[in-house]
Amino acid sequence: MSYQAIARKWRPVTFEDIAGQTHVTQTLRNALRLKRIHHAFLFTGARGVGKTTAARTFARCLNCVNGPTPEPCGVCPSCLEVPQGLSPDVTEIDGASNNSVDDVRELRDAVRYLPSRDRYRIYIIDEVHMLSIGAFNALLKTLEEPPAHVVFIFATTESQKIPDTILSRVQRFDFKRIPEGVVVTRLSTICAAEGVVIPEQGLRLIARAGEGSMRDAQSLLDQVIAFGGDDITLESVARTLGLVDRELLYGFLEGLLRGEPEGCLDVIAQVYDYGYELSQFTAEILELLRNAALVVLSPSSRRHLDVAEEEQTRLGKICAGVDVETFSRYFQAMLSLHDEVSRASRPRLVLEMGVARLAIVRPLQPVDHLVSRLEELERRLRATGGGTSARGGPPRPFRPEEGDASRPPTSPPPLASAPTRPVEPERAPSRPQRPPPPPPPSPAAAAVEAAPPPPPPPLPEAASDDERFRALIKHVKSFGRAWDTFAENIVLLGREGVALVIGVGTAFRERVATKLEASELKAAVAVLFPGLARVELRDRGESEGRSLKEHRDERRRTHLEDLRAQVDKDPMIQRVRDLLGAEIVQVHSLSTLEDE
Repeated sequence: MSYQAIARKWRPVTFEDIAGQTHVTQTLRNALRLKRIHHAFLFTGARGVGKTTAARTFARCLNCVNGPTPEPCGVCPSCLEVPQGLSPDVTEIDGASNNSVDDVRELRDAVRYLPSRDRYRIYIIDEVHMLSIGAFNALLKTLEEPPAHVVFIFATTESQKIPDTILSRVQRFDFKRIPEGVVVTRLSTICAAEGVVIPEQGLRLIARAGEGSMRDAQSLLDQVIAFGGDDITLESVARTLGLVDRELLYGFLEGLLRGEPEGCLDVIAQVYDYGYELSQFTAEILELLRNAALVVLSPSSRRHLDVAEEEQTRLGKICAGVDVETFSRYFQAMLSLHDEVSRASRPRLVLEMGVARLAIVRPLQPVDHLVSRLEELERRLRATGGGTSARGGPPRPFRPEEGDASRPPTSPPPLASAPTRPVEPERAPSRPQRPPPPPPPSPAAAAVEAAPPPPPPPLPEAASDDERFRALIKHVKSFGRAWDTFAENIVLLGREGVALVIGVGTAFRERVATKLEASELKAAVAVLFPGLARVELRDRGESEGRSLKEHRDERRRTHLEDLRAQVDKDPMIQRVRDLLGAEIVQVHSLSTLEDE
């Protein structure tokens, strides 16, 4: 008899033999036992997890002479013919090559005929997602109300491509990837029956390479047996699977953690000379970094590792003294490097330069350590008398308001003290339309320049205090930049006798107080608030109105929030974020919000 591949020879024929899909097999067995058999089923999942096998097993259970039964006899013609694809009443159709409307019409005509021998006519359509939209539409009516003797079983790896109108007419079963431990157990059983000895760690490598697919793992096992012959070692398994030698991986990890790029580059050269794929090498380094992080994280986290105890011990020795945060940084850097290597036309150059950059990265200082150093520095400065300057704040030489503090509280002469005010030097640049004065300014021109600004126009008697206060702020801002702090941080608290009472926050009290006795301010108050002769300053509470600056900050914050919402909803920006895996860090506005 000719040789039969392991994947075919060991294909399950009963529900008990289907590994890792208990949630599916238990449901189907109960449906058979209770005689609650639906007319259409959809088996979906990754490749090699048992979809077609479950479909054939279900067909055996339906058409067994003792059926429908969850335990087929295994000796009747139907039980013997279905696994071999020879049953006249069980038809397997490849959806990829029979996907036209005409193919479905032929199927629709055939379902009207009764089974030739068995209880049901069963149609197993593999890769059903390959049917055209027209073919699906042609199948709808038959699928909704099929003859009582017909059962459809669809199998697919891409259920998202199947129309909802089809999905609503079938019972869907999602097959999971088979756990690595379950695959290892099945491979061990096969090796024992075949008389082959493979180390358990080698079986784990095979199961891991299968990525949850039992069929892929069995095919790889066949390949390993053919390569290793009678002497199958862990090294021969790794070579067959194209895996990088573990010693090279450990050598690379040691060089990375020690900051020795020379050792890492030597390992890359050996990997390249041996003919390994560099993208495969970086993928295995990522897995090794993950395992190392779990080893140092906590003893309980080691239960999530699918590596031998000796390898865990070795990782613990290599990674002694390295924290999880360091492994996280290395993992993120290697993940980006893996993507670059996979796309690069010259991957070795990309890998070498990336590793050279990564191996010399200095470890980050813990935040607690940096905070303690800053606190120690602050204590030293305070002890030496430098605490005030260390705290920062607006430097005193740059405060233009201090020039006013030196003036006596009484009203100054109109022209003698005017040149000493810092208002006018600040006001001159704000008039770009005025031509520059002649080099030797005349005394008359100097007198005009030093003259106080004209008072504001009076308001109607019906104007409210709020309107008058807004006019006062607008007029005060025309005095020059030195008055900005005053205008933007005061709020109106009311009137008391002949005084206009304004409030200010504690942080700005000193700078605002220096402006209260200015003649131009008193003149503006006298015009805008008839009957009032002075301005009185008080500290304001949080509930006593908002200043011009607070209004502007609130408008700016609301404006940026609205911009952020618009950006988040923009389809082009969403597409860029999805393509690049990016995120929005900050939104800036190019427009300027004018004061109301």
